[in-house]
Amino acid sequence: MKRKPIIAALLSSVTPGLGQVYNGQMIKGIIFFCATNLLIVLLSFTGLQFSFYGLAAIIMITLLFWLFIVLEAWFAAAKIKEIRLKSYNKWYIYLLIALLTFGIDFISTDFLVKDVLGIRGYRIQSGSMQPTLREGDYVMVNIKHHGSKKLQRGDLVVYKFPEDPTKEFLGRVIGLEGEKLEIRNKWVYVNNSPLQEDYKTHEDSRIFAKKDFPDTDSIRDNYGPVIVPWGSCFVLGDNRDNSYDSRYWGFLPLKSITGKASYLYLSADIARIGRSMR
Repeated sequence: MKRKPIIAALLSSVTPGLGQVYNGQMIKGIIFFCATNLLIVLLSFTGLQFSFYGLAAIIMITLLFWLFIVLEAWFAAAKIKEIRLKSYNKWYIYLLIALLTFGIDFISTDFLVKDVLGIRGYRIQSGSMQPTLREGDYVMVNIKHHGSKKLQRGDLVVYKFPEDPTKEFLGRVIGLEGEKLEIRNKWVYVNNSPLQEDYKTHEDSRIFAKKDFPDTDSIRDNYGPVIVPWGSCFVLGDNRDNSYDSRYWGFLPLKSITGKASYLYLSADIARIGRSMR
């Protein structure tokens, strides 16, 4: 019985390798299906996924390989003059395989993205990081490489909120372990040296002094000096006058950090998409 190229191509476009199964090439179909997933695993070792255009390259390479499988199924079907149908050459078998692969993909997508590629998306929930990030922006978070040895000042980290670990927020690392940190009239000092921060903004020109708040050390514009304890860091929002951060709830345990923001991948302002988060 002859094979129809259009059907072979459509089946492989639904599930990589299914068109080859339709052509009576079960082994080739299995190889192509496994190779598609293996390709993603191999590309994850390059680290491309930690940059916007790198992730785009991984997606493009995977889609091109998938296109090759579709075209291979088309041309193979066109060359076949006649085949003896096998037991699996039934429409309901193709449907079953497609449903099974969809199920596998649905279950494994989270594993491939988080455990293999080591990334996940995070939506900005407030204006505390303006102007760097706006409410509703989506950033890609590196969940593999954010340990204390890799943490740097200026990193944007996603963390479990110390006052409610069921919630996650994003802030900028300002103070590292063992450092002396102080805020004087809105200006941050680290080890007695002023910190240059081109990314921050102040919406309120008023300066709150400690004498105005004698019953608390959590002063917005004047804080410390304090020493950042080992196993912790000090985080602030870029929108300094409108951010609930380490000035109010204390040091952030490093174990509470769940990832490091790498780049902006979705925003209402298209021109900002792809920006690196440093």
